[in-house]
Amino acid sequence: MNIGTELKAIMEKEGITGYRIFKETGIGQSYISKILHNKANPNYLTLKRILDVMGYRICFEKISKPPKSRKEVKRK
Repeated sequence: MNIGTELKAIMEKEGITGYRIFKETGIGQSYISKILHNKANPNYLTLKRILDVMGYRICFEKISKPPKSRKEVKRK
């Protein structure tokens, strides 16, 4: 699922409008519309500001490094 689709579902569930997000975050209405229609992808801070208005937060399940390649291991 895309970010915009996810955000629209949350907005509908919580009764939040794009105008409210604009008023509380200062993010331009046209940019919010682009995000909601999956025409733009917000950076982390923009997404966080939008989710703060909705009472949600970003959660990462796990962040990890990829395993080292054999070449990297042999060099050491």
